[in-house]
Amino acid sequence: MKHVPNILTVIRLFLIPVYLLFFYSNINNSVYWALAVFVFASITDIADGFIARKYNAESKIGQLLDPLADKLMQLTALFTLSFAGYIKMWVFWFFLGKEVLMIISGVVLYLSKVKIIIPSNIFGKLTTILVYIAIVLSVFESLIFDLEISEHLFVIVIIFALITFIQYGYIGIKKLLTYRSKTDEEVKEEI
Repeated sequence: MKHVPNILTVIRLFLIPVYLLFFYSNINNSVYWALAVFVFASITDIADGFIARKYNAESKIGQLLDPLADKLMQLTALFTLSFAGYIKMWVFWFFLGKEVLMIISGVVLYLSKVKIIIPSNIFGKLTTILVYIAIVLSVFESLIFDLEISEHLFVIVIIFALITFIQYGYIGIKKLLTYRSKTDEEVKEEI
């Protein structure tokens, strides 16, 4: 069970090109097939986090790869659905900008002398789940229901995303300042 979460994360990374293949294919209901891949990837995301916590199988590589796989899959879905008209373009651009900032911040923290990794918190997990729901809903409402609920849901998701971003920034800055005030010997003892 120790490696299952990381295996699920790698599967999710491989599902990104599969999603794209279905989305841009000429088969009937290609968007539905792509959405099915997206939903399966979302389930692997929820499962890998649950398994990692339940069986104490969390790892540093998992803490790095899991959010990367999540964000790449989300951005891929947001990109394709935005350019196809299922989601407003501003939603994609917001998430792209936020994720680029988070990746740059994460790299800076990881490249610090103590390799700081900020694990996800409840707001991050809730935001991710809401993004999954909003993406799925945006396809179904435009193909079946002809509603505009997902746009309002994306506004709520963006509020959660901003709260999460601010929290992660605060935690990262706090950890950096804590380690900078310590000597190299004190830092080595904590690592």
